[in-house]
Amino acid sequence: MIGIGRLLTGSALTMAGGYLIGVAHSSYRHYYNRYAADEDLRQRGSIQEVFVVGGTETEIKTTRRGKK
Repeated sequence: MIGIGRLLTGSALTMAGGYLIGVAHSSYRHYYNRYAADEDLRQRGSIQEVFVVGGTETEIKTTRRGKK
């Protein structure tokens, strides 16, 4: 009986921690993108976000796998 209680408590704490980490990350990204200077957003190194500009839907080609 004690093992089930610890399991449920551990699961609830893990889910709550994951939720709080997600909220903090999302809030940081939102406010950073909103208030950061343009120079800060153009950082060198890893890619933050990719925007596809222009083109039409007919130009986008999708690959289809054939039957094996």
